[in-house]
Amino acid sequence: MRRVLTKRVIGYSLWAVVLTVVLVIWRFPYESLQEKLEAVASASLGFKFDLTDMSFTLPPGLKFAKCTVRSMDPANKSLFEATKVHSRFKLLQLLKGNLAFTVRSQAYGGSLSGDFRLAPIHNFKNYRMRVWAKKVSLESQSGLSLLIQRPLEGEISGEIELEGVVGDLENAAGGGNLRLTDGSCPIDTPYLKAKTLEGLEVVATVELSGGNLKISECKFNGKGFEGTLTGEVRLQPRLSGSVLNLAGRGQVEAELINLPADKGRVAEAFLNRGKPLPFKVRGTLAEPRLQLF
Repeated sequence: MRRVLTKRVIGYSLWAVVLTVVLVIWRFPYESLQEKLEAVASASLGFKFDLTDMSFTLPPGLKFAKCTVRSMDPANKSLFEATKVHSRFKLLQLLKGNLAFTVRSQAYGGSLSGDFRLAPIHNFKNYRMRVWAKKVSLESQSGLSLLIQRPLEGEISGEIELEGVVGDLENAAGGGNLRLTDGSCPIDTPYLKAKTLEGLEVVATVELSGGNLKISECKFNGKGFEGTLTGEVRLQPRLSGSVLNLAGRGQVEAELINLPADKGRVAEAFLNRGKPLPFKVRGTLAEPRLQLF
């Protein structure tokens, strides 16, 4: 008799759980939560986030057909899109009063995943995020080019962590590593015959603090050149106006160099001894200036 009662209790309990889940899915306030997530994401990162066709999934999570990142200016241009976005809540963090979830999606032939935490759950004030990108094709979208006002192509992979106060991107802190492969980028300098850097491969470690993006351990190479680069980028509200303060050393094939006689002799002396050419990069992201020696 006791065994029968135990089975009934287990059965009723399972039925109650199933019924609760069905009711939650049926009565879930999708629209209000979607608007809240869009508002928090926009305030945290300084861009407008649009989420499309949100629905509840099991295990507990959310699914979106698309996530679009737009500029905050009146033009409201689309800068980036991720499709088939799936998120899953971390139940233990929910019990601690935080909204924590993982996200995975597709983006421009590659994948984009993330780990996010917003706290406290009743009034989001702080955020922490960790994002992984794998072979996201830049030439498939013009968002980054629009932001920096300079065409950039290639595939980007890497990992970035960021944390701070919602709405205060300037004082956010974090860092990570990035890799660009099969890239190309125009270069405006009278010192090189090439007008575009082709076959560009870049690996860099970055750190963000106090509005400064510090670049370290950056190595680059391409068709006829290779080198290293370090320094800082002072971020501005308009990303293309961010100020460059970078220095590096590079090896360049002689046929790519286009220098006046005095600088040509100095460069030849460096190259003949197998030493890299020292250079600096000043100006802004939109208008960088290459300075030799």
